[in-house]
Amino acid sequence: MPLVGCFLNIFFLPKLDGTIVVYGVSRIALPSSDLGDSLRAEVVPEFVAGPENRLALPALELLLAGDDLSAAAQLFNPLVLLGSTGTGKSHLARGITRRWQARLSEPEVAQSQVEYFTAIDFARQLRAAREEGQLDRFRDRLAGLRLLVIEDLHRLPLRTFVQRELRDTLDVLTEAGAVVVVTAQQPPAAMAGLEAGLRDRLSSGLTVRLQTPGFEARQELLQLIAASQGIQLNDEQLRTLAHKVEGPAPQLFRALAEFKLADVLPADSARSPLKLKQIIAVVARFYSLTQAALCSSARRKSLVYARSIVIHLARTLTDQSYSQIGQALGRRDHTTIMHACHTIKQRLATDAGVQQDIEELRRVLTAV
Repeated sequence: MPLVGCFLNIFFLPKLDGTIVVYGVSRIALPSSDLGDSLRAEVVPEFVAGPENRLALPALELLLAGDDLSAAAQLFNPLVLLGSTGTGKSHLARGITRRWQARLSEPEVAQSQVEYFTAIDFARQLRAAREEGQLDRFRDRLAGLRLLVIEDLHRLPLRTFVQRELRDTLDVLTEAGAVVVVTAQQPPAAMAGLEAGLRDRLSSGLTVRLQTPGFEARQELLQLIAASQGIQLNDEQLRTLAHKVEGPAPQLFRALAEFKLADVLPADSARSPLKLKQIIAVVARFYSLTQAALCSSARRKSLVYARSIVIHLARTLTDQSYSQIGQALGRRDHTTIMHACHTIKQRLATDAGVQQDIEELRRVLTAV
């Protein structure tokens, strides 16, 4: 089915059971499983999607709340879930696998109808099968699947044999009406290392980019995580935490852990408030810059980026206003600071490098 047709059909799907929608935030249950602990349920047994991820919901609802895999196969195949670390790709991939493992598990059927691999594990098992003379058996095992889930496509080895085997497996499964779900950090079309045929097949399905949780989704996630850990949060605390933590889900876990720790520590052992000059000093050292250069009027690309990181950290780790941050960074106007803050927030949603830098700097600063 052409991609445009696929989008049109998905947008007019009826709402399925199993999805809860509250104030524009949808929660889809991710089932637990008694089929082993390699795919155990996470702390939050739901996928929470705010307005920023509304385009992904129809496809996910079919796989997590629908009754028939063939409906999904007719609308999108394969389904590629894109996103940086912490956007929920693994959460979803494992939840989809657990749901259909439980649903399609029949004692009288000896062969599993659902398989989950990381890209590295797929390559490892494929090589082992070839070395042991079991390649045909491995191919037959995959050919009989109703659902194949491959995680971290960007880690697939560049060996031609591995990539062509995966390409041929996709052909067999899609022809048979089975569903293929793949996760990756970038679109298959942009992966220069992929074999051309594999890249074409993956690009011909539906590609959905998952965004980091927006404010509404962060509130919902914080509430769910807090409930699972027995932490009491009032509405004001919930809003404050959701405003301060502008990043992927793992940062919400850390923020709640810090909140819980602060709540049980004696008042005299509480950490001194973080100062803006500490952030400037740590960021300058992190990027091998001088503090003077960071606060100067120079517009070199590396300096602009580092200043944006300072601004983001100052806004999320201190109570400093845009004007106060601007004064500390060379008496810059507050509108300049607001623009830089908005720019880095956009990059944080899609750029794994920015996420990694901010995560490392937050660890350093909050350990001071």
